[in-house]
Amino acid sequence: MLGAASSPLRCLPILGRVHHASPRCGRTTRLSSSEPVTPLSLRTRVSLALIASVVVGGIALAIGARHLELLHASHRAAGDTEFGRAVWMTLALVVTAANVTGLVVVILTTRTLTDRIARLRDAVLELAHTDTAASVGTVGPSPAATHDEFVPLQNAVLEARAKLQSAIARVQMESDRNRAIIDTVFAAVFAVDGGGRILSANPAAARMFDRPLESLTGAILSDLLAVDSLHFSVDDLGTVSFGGSDADRRFTTRIRLYGHRALPAEVAITPLALDGQNAWAVFIHDLTEKQQADTALARAQEAAEHANRAKSAFLARMSHELRTPLNSMIGFTKIVRRSRSSDLSERDRHYLDRVQASSEQMLELMSDILDLSQIESGGIVLDMTTLDVSTMVREIVAQFEPQVVDRPVILEATCPERPALATVDARRLRQVITNLVDNAVKFTARGSISVSVRSHATTGRASAILVTDSGIGIPLERQAHIFESFEQGDESTSHRYGGSGLGLALSWRLAQQMGCMLSVESTPGAGSIFTLAFEHAAVTAAGVAPTRAVGTA
Repeated sequence: MLGAASSPLRCLPILGRVHHASPRCGRTTRLSSSEPVTPLSLRTRVSLALIASVVVGGIALAIGARHLELLHASHRAAGDTEFGRAVWMTLALVVTAANVTGLVVVILTTRTLTDRIARLRDAVLELAHTDTAASVGTVGPSPAATHDEFVPLQNAVLEARAKLQSAIARVQMESDRNRAIIDTVFAAVFAVDGGGRILSANPAAARMFDRPLESLTGAILSDLLAVDSLHFSVDDLGTVSFGGSDADRRFTTRIRLYGHRALPAEVAITPLALDGQNAWAVFIHDLTEKQQADTALARAQEAAEHANRAKSAFLARMSHELRTPLNSMIGFTKIVRRSRSSDLSERDRHYLDRVQASSEQMLELMSDILDLSQIESGGIVLDMTTLDVSTMVREIVAQFEPQVVDRPVILEATCPERPALATVDARRLRQVITNLVDNAVKFTARGSISVSVRSHATTGRASAILVTDSGIGIPLERQAHIFESFEQGDESTSHRYGGSGLGLALSWRLAQQMGCMLSVESTPGAGSIFTLAFEHAAVTAAGVAPTRAVGTA
């Protein structure tokens, strides 16, 4: 292993210095900014060596030439044979001196190159001994080494080593973070190679296979589960392959675990590149708890729907049963009051009036409950027709005129001059508008109540009906619940003004049944605006003629 004590190369980055073990002699070569380096560059040293070789050769030639002159002078009378031998000896001496000088130059140059290359090689080999825990300082050339051609290359290698260390640290950090995420997910995650062996797994996979996490590494996948349930196939050699296409890598299946129950699961398979071999990352999300929760929810919903139908049926039956005696009470009360033969005092007539009013109020409540039960059970039937809502609004406002005649309240209807048509159920629309105006009259002690009809700017069809009052208003926290059954503006409203809290809930549901939308805007103490929108469209207030009802304001 690289970096072991027995390795011939060892990197020891300490305090910004990099130590290299020389592979030739085992000694440590230290590269740092304080290392003494020759002030002469390699080019200069080679040039000086060549010049020295030329000078030595010139000196040898001069000496040889002088020696030849002496030989020629001393052996002038000698034969040509002896003189020729002397010449050849002189030439041999010159050539030998030149060769020795050249050999010395080559040896010195080779040693210099070998030393520089060894330094560069050691610096490159340090890249294989990168220690992410070590800190490598910037190694710069000393002032004496600024002319060394190998120093910039050596520094580039050391800078690359530092960047590699930083990159490895980032990769390691990213790997640790991804591993932490995988270990904490509830889905079983494991990697399988082409031989069907599990390479790694997370704790959720160990829980799914009911085995220790350490024992999963190296285990054969086909020994743990039926691989065909994961869309894997195994050939005769035991090679595992995924038979699905890219679009089939995410699917829902039922996994058969050997020795355990089968479990429904959502599976995702992603191919991995592993040393040129096929490998896959398998993600398995156990859907057992989800299916159990869905089953329990379906049963609870079915039970709730059954209870709701039973409640609706009970309310409908009781409403019918109560409406009959209430109608009888109201009818007989009217007969007794109109009878001329009956001797009734003013107190008796007052009591009869109270009985009739309470009976009518109870009958209205029963009618609202019956309507709600019909809506919830889906038994309500609408008769959709096209009508002029302006006429209906004027009639409803006229109906409430007697209730504000003795109060400082102005009740008025504002409608377009031409008919404002809408396709609705006439009976249900009248019921909704009546409930809205009744609430406005009930909760407005002084000020004004306006019922206005808005129409499209081009078609003239009715787009909305607005009921605006200057009453007590609705607190902001109660506005979200104002359309729920048995809900009112606040707890004291029902005690002070009466009412069951069904009117707005019924109006909202009836509006939905007709394809309309009922909304409210309110400011406590300043009043409310209820808007019944027939459809989402631009509206105009042009061409409207207000019809003011009675009032003493």
